[in-house]
Amino acid sequence: MPGTVAGMAAYLKARIDAGTLKAGDKIPPTRFLMQQFNLSDNAVYRAIGLLKAEGYVHSQQGKGVFVMDRRALISGTRRILDGITQADETIHHKHSIRVEAPSWVASILGEGECVNRARTVNRGEVVLQASQSWVRLDVAEVVPEVDEPEACDPSWQALYQQRSGQPVTVASKVVDARISTPQDRADLGLDADHALLVMRSVYVTGDTVIGVGEGVYAPGHPLALA
Repeated sequence: MPGTVAGMAAYLKARIDAGTLKAGDKIPPTRFLMQQFNLSDNAVYRAIGLLKAEGYVHSQQGKGVFVMDRRALISGTRRILDGITQADETIHHKHSIRVEAPSWVASILGEGECVNRARTVNRGEVVLQASQSWVRLDVAEVVPEVDEPEACDPSWQALYQQRSGQPVTVASKVVDARISTPQDRADLGLDADHALLVMRSVYVTGDTVIGVGEGVYAPGHPLALA
């Protein structure tokens, strides 16, 4: 009898939580997992996507999928879902456009067209964060605001949860610290190169990934690490 995506994800999560698979360990290859759980390759990829969404694993291009150091997870679920800003912060929405998912987004969200939303979080004239999200098109059927050129209030994730009755969960993890690109410098108003922290988040309802986000933080912007 075929296994299930959720069953495979739960099995690997249990091994990671128990310490059988440790931070830095490589998980078994796709073909092995297909045989072990009697799943198609697509189903295995979906299960891996769920593990990525919850911060259990990450991919290294050309090398495989590895167990995350969960001590590096960034806390912030409530802020992301509820669209919370500090009293002196404002959100500036830049665009909502339909695009083909970039390769790293497609590896989590799935290939094809999605809605790309971009915004900045400002404190006065200072840009604290530049972020983008890539949202599945079927989310727009529930939250048509994702296609509108303005911010969702409180957030598209919260609106989807309220209207669909399906809980939305989010896992956020530090995946990179990079030297600013020209786009980063333009978005954050920087006049020189800086090392920047990049946070990627994956939004899940049930066993389905409905959105992916990336936030690039200005130098000196504080983040609480779990």
